[in-house]
Amino acid sequence: MNQKILTASLAALVLTTGAFSVQAESTPPNFYSLNEVVVTASRTPEKKIDANADVAVVTSKEIEEKHFDDVAQAVKNVPGVFISSHGASGQSYNSDQIYINGSSNVVVLVDGIRRNTNGNSLMNASIAELVAMDSVDHIEVLKGSSSTLYGSDAQGGVINIITKEAKEDGVKTTLRTSFGNNSKEKYTLYNAGKEGNVFWSVEAGKELGGTFKDGWGRKIINHLNAEHYNAKLGYDLGNDSDIVVNYEKYKTDYTMPSYGSNDRRAVAGKKNNDALNLQYTAKIRDNLTNLFSVYRNRTTFDIPSQPWGMDMKTTGVSDQLTYTINKQTLTGGFDWYKDEVPFYYDNTGISEVQGTSIHNIAFYLQDKIALTNQWNITPGVRVDHHSTFGTHTSPSLSVGFKQSESTNYYVNYKTFFVAPNLYQLFGSDLYSGHVGNKNLKPQEGNTIEFGINHEFSDTLTGTFNIFHTHAKNQIAFVSVPSDSNPYAGKYSNTEKTDSTGFNISLNKQFNEHWSTSLGYSYLHINRAKDNLNINLDGQLPESTLDIGVNYQSDKLTASLYGRGVMNRYGNKAYDEMRNYANYWVWNLAANYQIRPEITVFGRLNNIFDQFYTDVTSYCDSPYGTWYSAPGRNFELGLQFQF
Repeated sequence: MNQKILTASLAALVLTTGAFSVQAESTPPNFYSLNEVVVTASRTPEKKIDANADVAVVTSKEIEEKHFDDVAQAVKNVPGVFISSHGASGQSYNSDQIYINGSSNVVVLVDGIRRNTNGNSLMNASIAELVAMDSVDHIEVLKGSSSTLYGSDAQGGVINIITKEAKEDGVKTTLRTSFGNNSKEKYTLYNAGKEGNVFWSVEAGKELGGTFKDGWGRKIINHLNAEHYNAKLGYDLGNDSDIVVNYEKYKTDYTMPSYGSNDRRAVAGKKNNDALNLQYTAKIRDNLTNLFSVYRNRTTFDIPSQPWGMDMKTTGVSDQLTYTINKQTLTGGFDWYKDEVPFYYDNTGISEVQGTSIHNIAFYLQDKIALTNQWNITPGVRVDHHSTFGTHTSPSLSVGFKQSESTNYYVNYKTFFVAPNLYQLFGSDLYSGHVGNKNLKPQEGNTIEFGINHEFSDTLTGTFNIFHTHAKNQIAFVSVPSDSNPYAGKYSNTEKTDSTGFNISLNKQFNEHWSTSLGYSYLHINRAKDNLNINLDGQLPESTLDIGVNYQSDKLTASLYGRGVMNRYGNKAYDEMRNYANYWVWNLAANYQIRPEITVFGRLNNIFDQFYTDVTSYCDSPYGTWYSAPGRNFELGLQFQF
């Protein structure tokens, strides 16, 4: 490990934890309380401290004060989460890849409704294109296998984006504009309200970006012209029941380096996403509720210069019943979805993936039983029937021990299976060298975890989770370079893979003005093949340390937060690769309220102009297939509410 990185990390850890021992006199009670309600862990509302799971929450306050551009940016510093972005953003055909506890099999939800499109391995869920942040109330990140409740692609965890909903009659409008270097411009309009039983929200925005410099001062090809629209209309049926229709549209044209930041050739493309869903919530009785949803997600992209284009669509229906009786909470239902690729073209003239589809239907049941005032047990089972790979059963078991109102222990055993997607099965692209494999087998395995949720005091909370995941037949893209194509490779099943790690989070409120947060994650994934390094050939770091310091007064809020990446291994074919095995990236965000309705804000990203990349080189090419992130950059903006 780089000595400077280690020294800085340990110093920060000591200083932060040492500060936890200082108890301020004027501290607001339960500022970081674990008694906040979350829904993702069990698909039913429960206190965070009672959830037998590792759940992190990006709060509405944090979203408002840091002015995140998208969901990917909002969850990027959550311990246990790693976002792999190709350069300036994931708003290109190379969408941000999400990893939770070392797994890229992550389900993304908006208000509990699935947003994954599983036609392409790089596009399971394009969270960097979820940019309607004014409508987001908070984000729940469930870390660890959740296949029993959420399906096969929830092996790593779940990200649930909870949107705002007007509770009282009235109308609120927010206008925001911001400018920065690298030709960045951003404009957003948000309107929400409630009149009688009708409630709504409308959001529209535009974002522009241009060429940027990375931490080495090199100019990197980049262009972004993106627009988004979001509309939600709901009707309150009374008795905690409602029906909501939501439509979201995102489109962009972009330019980026063809193959990594060293490549001076530009590749231009277009992307067009939309999502439509309906959700019906019915409180049948005091102890019985029903949640029904139907949805359709679509992603298309077009890259004429390669050439390469794809149209992916996921359609689904789900229904869930929650029944509470005595000391039991039963949750059960069914999920059905269909993935299809209506259109596909590439330079091979072979479009075997075009017109293909797969579907999956599943039934699940979970029963949380309070055995005593302290002990609870939650058995669960899910049965999936996949159109290609048949029937798979995924049982799970959770045991919780609530020692007191401030301490909860849990042990979980969960199984999973992950079916190959359409592109992994049938895709082909001679330009990139990606080749599908019809003989792929589903990935199967299990996860064991132990965790603690604890409130040390009204002003200090912490969580700890340790896990071990065993998988067989893991699906991976294995590089097989040739003289004619250094990028060539194919999807294949690797042998057994074991992942071990832990996550620690601490939050401390010193007084009414100052607070801090600390998170540490450790991950070790055994190499699945002799020609691969650990942690997915260096794609993921062994350790990350997240530190945040926050200040708040009546008119001014400010946040300094950073992530240290340590012991990141990978292909050492390039000397440059050694320079980002360890690094720190620090960011600063501030808001000043001029008047109740007017706020100015600013962000300074990558304060120390650190060179880093989230994407490692996987082959020996003249360009280096990695994408460096922007160096120091800033954004200044104005927000008006009425």
